Amino acid sequence: MLPPGGPACQICGKPGAAWRCPSCQGDPPPFDAVRSLARHQGPLAGLVRSFKYQRRYWLGAGLARRMGAAPRSCWATADLIAPVPLHPRRLVSRGFNQALELAKGLPAGQGPELAPGLLRRLRHTRPQVGLAPQERRSNVAGAFGVDPAWQGRVSGAWVLLVDDVFTTGATAAECARALKKHGAARVEVLTLARAGGDEA
Repeated sequence: MLPPGGPACQICGKPGAAWRCPSCQGDPPPFDAVRSLARHQGPLAGLVRSFKYQRRYWLGAGLARRMGAAPRSCWATADLIAPVPLHPRRLVSRGFNQALELAKGLPAGQGPELAPGLLRRLRHTRPQVGLAPQERRSNVAGAFGVDPAWQGRVSGAWVLLVDDVFTTGATAAECARALKKHGAARVEVLTLARAGGDEA
């Protein structure tokens, strides 16, 4: 987990809040908590970018192992593990879903079920990189849904949403909103990295 660095919001993880940050108090996000293993900086940020954008697939195994090293308290009590999905067009161009590869790093047979098809991308969106927070939210609004085959399983379930980097939380919020719409009891977010202290 992120090294101790003082108080942080109990929902979004933003540093500096003793309990909940003003944003989460005034307008709570649809997800219930966010945990990230490290800051998105230095060598780790370089590895994530190379893996995700430069087709250096061989880096995935090591990054997935790092995700799998997350304390069991981060994921063992969930019912389902849902990687953030890519739109089919993005999946074809990238060749793989980095969130799914990281989710596979969580030890199998010791808790929640990996559900790679639980969430689906309903429409193609612009890449989030380089967009301002409000643009990010608008870009992914309504972009995710729960696959009909999983809708019965989601009701009352505790879902762990897995992605590579948590930045503004726009993508996580839209995924959580779709899950809560179908009755998920709790949605927690686990990411490999978290971008800058005040960007969440």
